[in-house]
Order: sequence, then structure tokens, then C-alpha cells
Amino acid sequence: MKHLLNSILQITAILFFLTSNVYSDMKPYDGDEYDLISDRLKVEKSKSLGSGYVQRKPDPLSSLTEKLVQKGIKYIKKLGMENTISLINKKPNKFRDFKSYLFIIDVNGNVLAHSGNPLFAGKNMLTTKDSRGCLFIQEYIHKLQQTYKINYINIVTLEDYSQYIFNYVYLEKIDQYLIIGAVARP
Repeated sequence: MKHLLNSILQITAILFFLTSNVYSDMKPYDGDEYDLISDRLKVEKSKSLGSGYVQRKPDPLSSLTEKLVQKGIKYIKKLGMENTISLINKKPNKFRDFKSYLFIIDVNGNVLAHSGNPLFAGKNMLTTKDSRGCLFIQEYIHKLQQTYKINYINIVTLEDYSQYIFNYVYLEKIDQYLIIGAVARP
């Protein structure tokens, strides 16, 4: 009985797929007029606001970090430094985007705010190493000694000489003692 039922289901499925193309309204268009089809298409725009579906294209990670820092600077101008630091630590998701996070440090390596991990706030990370073995906070401070802001990529080379992007970093000086930055990992 089960064998007969399976056979009937298989035959029904095969007949469905064979006949669905015959009775379909969709026919392939490959005639001589194929190049002229674009002239026959009419594009109509809707008059109502907010109609249609718009998907936001993701920003490249190198510009995403810069936008996140600019967002932090706007909050500093609007709310002040102390309130912004408190807000970043209390609502870190507001200062994250995709795989990037925002932080504020001073030139002594003290983390004032960190949206990637708010537990880092209040800690001195001057001698902390990242997974590459680099003293990354010292690297940030050193890179900003010569300039006001910097956008760069850390590239790691493996033993087989293949390279990959470790992270994207964007840093800006708030004043001579404070640095705001964002890091994004691919």
C-alpha cells in the first residue's frame, strides 16, 4: 500500500512539473525584438510619500567607522562630554553599527567610554595587547601625535605570506587629551 501511494505521488509530481511549463503564462522572450524591449517599458512613479520598499545599502567598513565617530562628536556637541560618555556606556547599542563600535580614551590610555564592551570603561588599557600581539592603545595615541584625525586599515600577514584585513580604525582628537575613535572588523 505504501509503495503504491509513493508511486502515485511521484507520478503526480512529475506530471505537475511537465505540464506547468505548457500552461504557464510566462514564456521566454528571445525574439529579434529583444533589444527593443527597453523602449516599450513604462516606468511610473508613485505620487504617495513613503510608498515602496527601499533597502539601505551597507556602507563600506572604512566609512562606517568615520560615520560612527561623527555621530559621537555630534552627541558631544549636543549633550556635552560627561553626558555623552555616560550615554555610550549605558546604551552601547546606540553607538554600534554592523561590526563597528565607538570608544573615547584619554592620552594616558584610560578608557572613558566603550560601546563594544562597556566593562572596559574606567580601565587603563595602555599595556593591553590585541589578538595580533600589538599594544593597540599606544598605537592609537602614537598615530594621532602627528595629525588631527586618521583613517587606516590594519593588515595581518600570515606565515604563508597571505594577507587579510584585521580591522578598520578611524581616530579623531577631541582636544589635546581626549581621543574618539571607532573600530570595525570585517
